[in-house]
Amino acid sequence: MLPLSAGLGSSIEVLKVVTVIIGGFLFSLLSTSGAVIATQNIFSNKNDSNDDGGNDISVSSASPTSELKPKPKPFSPDTVKTLSVGAAPTGILGNLALRTTMVPPILPPFLLSAHMLLTTLAAFVFGSNLPPSFVKICHPLVTCTSLTWIVAFLSSVLSSTGASFLSILSSYRTGTPYGAGDILLSLLGPSVLALSCQMYDRRKLVRDNLSGVGAAILTGSVGGLFGTAFLVRLLRMADPVLRLSLLSRNITSPLAMAIAGLVGADPSLAVTMVVVTGLFGANFGASILDAFGVQNAAARGLGIGAAAHGLGTAAFANEEDAFPFAAIAMALTASACTVLVSVPVVKNVLLKIALG
Repeated sequence: MLPLSAGLGSSIEVLKVVTVIIGGFLFSLLSTSGAVIATQNIFSNKNDSNDDGGNDISVSSASPTSELKPKPKPFSPDTVKTLSVGAAPTGILGNLALRTTMVPPILPPFLLSAHMLLTTLAAFVFGSNLPPSFVKICHPLVTCTSLTWIVAFLSSVLSSTGASFLSILSSYRTGTPYGAGDILLSLLGPSVLALSCQMYDRRKLVRDNLSGVGAAILTGSVGGLFGTAFLVRLLRMADPVLRLSLLSRNITSPLAMAIAGLVGADPSLAVTMVVVTGLFGANFGASILDAFGVQNAAARGLGIGAAAHGLGTAAFANEEDAFPFAAIAMALTASACTVLVSVPVVKNVLLKIALG
């Protein structure tokens, strides 16, 4: 839906956005990692004098240069073929149905929605199965969006009713149960619930490192939200919607959209900021931590998960000790931020800081 959103504005405004994304990422990454290391040192000192201390932080050193183990592709090659085979005929039948009054009125939009839904899924599966070196630079979400736009443009060219590219995008999310975008959005609830399943699987790791995890989540959520709010106000960004869309820059996409709805931001812009932040973190996060001498597995993982959500977490899959901590930070930081923004007093203070 991004082409239907307001633009970022002048080149100066674009530069401000880049400053917030990079500066905010560095702040979240280093402050969270620092909080974990400080907490570890505090509890290590306590445990030196009392071996019965309850909240020792159990971590091991990570090896950033661990060998990347070969992994199978996320989806079977047949999956994209099946989705593509389904996308083509639904689009053709949908356009044919528009030319006749012999079919129920609900059928043409239903077929066209199915066409766009299958196209989106096929594009995402295709992007996910591309070589890892390419996926690291261009996330499947970017590939999926680009290919879906291309199909939407071609559909507008071939449309029997003269529908434009923007009008096809407008029909992507209609507020009805059968809109392609509406179907995908209905899956956000289960995807968020899946995060809790991940946390349950890692409950022992969280329990054994409760103090370090708590410090990371507190720093990543409060610092991420309010630090970004201070920065967008300090830079005097012209568009208030853009200011609000940047608040969820370090939060995984499903909950970033939820926060965008709570604060009145543009969900499309908010997700764009999330993806750009994640791509930057995935490409440079490990190098930045190396440059600052952060070698502790918990600090590396919790830092990247809190600063660059899922994309940053995926980039740390080769660091076996740090990766579980990154997944924990990704899920808990996003959850904590959503809870904070859901509290009216906290939301009002956040908006006051961001908007002035």
